[in-house]
Amino acid sequence: MSEHPSNGPRPLIPGQVKSWLGVVAFVLVAVAVLGYAFVAIRPTTNADLDRRTAQKALRADTEAKAQALLTAPAKNADGTYRLPVADAMAVIAANPKVLADMRKPAAAPAPTTSSAAFVKADDEQMKRGQAVYSRTCIACHQPTGKGLAPVFPPIAGVPIVNGDPALTIKFILHGLMGPITVEGVTYNSMMPPVAGVSDQDIADVLTYVRQSFGNQSNPVTADQVKAVRAANATRTAPWNTAELGLK
Repeated sequence: MSEHPSNGPRPLIPGQVKSWLGVVAFVLVAVAVLGYAFVAIRPTTNADLDRRTAQKALRADTEAKAQALLTAPAKNADGTYRLPVADAMAVIAANPKVLADMRKPAAAPAPTTSSAAFVKADDEQMKRGQAVYSRTCIACHQPTGKGLAPVFPPIAGVPIVNGDPALTIKFILHGLMGPITVEGVTYNSMMPPVAGVSDQDIADVLTYVRQSFGNQSNPVTADQVKAVRAANATRTAPWNTAELGLK
């Protein structure tokens, strides 16, 4: 009885398996190398270039500002100056008592003199001031004086309102624009000039505001308003917060 060869696939011998595996491994390594080379040498997009340029400029600007703080005097918001680090260290080394003096608590403010004592406005001026406030100010600053954040700032307990009346007189006469931060909230809307008010009206409404809503500041007179109006008679544009040193 004759034997016929099988028509099925012949099994691979170990040497052939090893050769095929070597070819497959070589192909995988070649693909990985080509992929890495493509990523490494591909042209950078405009967006990438712009981003890197911006980052480089930002680093340079930050380093320049830091260097200026370390080596050059700078003016603080209150008008005082910072010493460069090297100069401060030299001063402290020469007199260690300087540092101890700097750490001492600030001295208590001097007692208020009688000339700056609080003066209560008369009832008639308060009534007139309330009437002016009701027709010109109440919509923005509200009956409570607390305003409408973040559009209209409060006037209750605010240093600007209780400070030099010349500032608030300027606001009413010419308006105010520019960002200003009150009680931690930044306002950037514009206050228009108040039309149709006399010097006495302005004095009355500011007196009312300065002695309402918890405020306790001295009255404003028509003569004060008249002086500010005369000093700025040629002005037509609103005041800017930066121009007035307000933040």
